[in-house]
Amino acid sequence: MRWLRAAASEVIGLFVGDWFQSGVSVAILGAGWLALPRLHVEGVAYVLALALAVQLVLATAAEARRKKA
Repeated sequence: MRWLRAAASEVIGLFVGDWFQSGVSVAILGAGWLALPRLHVEGVAYVLALALAVQLVLATAAEARRKKA
């Protein structure tokens, strides 16, 4: 059973390297899910996509700095 837990931990680690960054991504997606149906403003989807892209770049840079140190 220990090997199963270790394998599951490795698989989860592949997708979730940093829980804080994952939480930020989920918060951005949640904000979009709540805002898009209510706001009928063109460009909101592009702003959310841009926010996710910026968050991905910042998370990748932070991970690189963490691994370098």
